[in-house]
Amino acid sequence: MLIKVYLKLKVIDMIKVGFLPLYNAQKPSSRYRVFQFLKPLSEAGIQSKTLDAPERNPLNRLLYLPRLLPVINNSDILFIQKRMLPKTIMHTIEKINPRIIFDFDDAIFLHDQIREHVNVMLKSVSIVIAGNEYLANYARNYNQNVVILPTVVDTNYYYPSPINRDRNKSGIVVGWIGMDPSRGDLEQVKTVLNWLGQKFNDKVVFHIIADRPLDIQFDLRVEFIPWRLESARFALQRFDIGLMPLDDTPWNRGKCRLKLIQYMAVGAATVASPVGVNKEIIMEGQSGYLATTIEDWREKLARLIEDFDLRIQMGQQGRKRVEQLFSVKAILPRLIEVLKRASISNIHDEKQGRFFR
Repeated sequence: MLIKVYLKLKVIDMIKVGFLPLYNAQKPSSRYRVFQFLKPLSEAGIQSKTLDAPERNPLNRLLYLPRLLPVINNSDILFIQKRMLPKTIMHTIEKINPRIIFDFDDAIFLHDQIREHVNVMLKSVSIVIAGNEYLANYARNYNQNVVILPTVVDTNYYYPSPINRDRNKSGIVVGWIGMDPSRGDLEQVKTVLNWLGQKFNDKVVFHIIADRPLDIQFDLRVEFIPWRLESARFALQRFDIGLMPLDDTPWNRGKCRLKLIQYMAVGAATVASPVGVNKEIIMEGQSGYLATTIEDWREKLARLIEDFDLRIQMGQQGRKRVEQLFSVKAILPRLIEVLKRASISNIHDEKQGRFFR
């Protein structure tokens, strides 16, 4: 009996996971859902093999299947991150290795052209990992084994900078980070930002960390900081206040709010729209503010700009909340548990919705 228990534990310790990310580590979705976990998983005794996505490279697409087969054969579990693999390839994978996890962090099922493909993927896999409850609710229509693991950050990498939390620091930095600042989110608070420029003049500067500059003009002084993987953290650490305005749309309800977690991790006070998981991440008045109307945005931003102690207190509470709920350290044990159970579970039971007791 003891020998059987020992062998079972050894199987768990030697687990091998083949990761199929949607993008490379430069893109946030794959960086935060896959790549940042590889080292911690290795330290926990879980071996990882990652097959880079072919993306739009024709040669890489042609070579993808030959490269995929060894990963399938040499892995206990396949972890597919938001990739819509062709049905023929999925059928081949299922025959060789049916222990498949599908992870997604966006409401990709809202795209008409791939909705049916998404549904097939959800049905085909043993376990679905969803970034939030909104996504999980949809996935449960097609698979009973759904686990919620939020998008998180490494709080050993994202941390507050004491220099930028100095009471005597000149000027206050209000900031936003994202891919395209002109896509519409900041348009919602244009009048608010103009008002800040008029009320506080040069006391406040608006920093935008993005792939491209903003094409909207504000009365507030704006500094554009090109996003670079190696420097974005330092730019974030300069934020005193982070903004996350959002329209309440089905797509936005499915977002996992990475930028909000990044702001809080570096100790910035936050003001965000009460859309989707923003309402779960922010504890109103403690770890951040939620703002609905223009008046809300003006009042809460002015309060934070004028009150250094409030900014610091709110930033500290936000940091604690990220450490407790939205950090690699907090989520890693849950991810490991899912991987362990997947590696030893009965496939028939998984398909019947008996993965978790």
